[in-house]
Amino acid sequence: MKTLIIGYGNNSRNDDGIGHHVIAELAKRALPGITLETSHQLEVDYAETVRGYDRVIFVDAAIPESQAPWTREEVRPGLQSHAVAHYMTPADILGLCQTLHGCAPTGVLFSIRGNDFNFGTTFSPATQQAAAEVIEQIIKMETA
Repeated sequence: MKTLIIGYGNNSRNDDGIGHHVIAELAKRALPGITLETSHQLEVDYAETVRGYDRVIFVDAAIPESQAPWTREEVRPGLQSHAVAHYMTPADILGLCQTLHGCAPTGVLFSIRGNDFNFGTTFSPATQQAAAEVIEQIIKMETA
């Protein structure tokens, strides 16, 4: 199985950059068949990028009100219009891929609860612990 993992967020806003951290840690593992990418945000160009993969895993920070330290959810293709023109969700990316190419990879979103979104480049201990758990979940998925 060919997998793309995209970690995204603002790595200048402490916990919001946790997706980048997950990608950096996964890169140290050199898992076969996996492509790793980071981005400030999801862009329309990803609809073309994801086309060649069987699965895409998205990793992002979640708002502090999230109940769990992290969540995993299946992403279904679906394209929506948003009030902010530069905002795209994982479902939008897969939906646009489906619309343009007639198929889309399966999608999974890992949301890691952020606690500190102030300016900086450090992670709160709880967010860093949740990221470690997500990394292990991704490794299990990809080596099963």
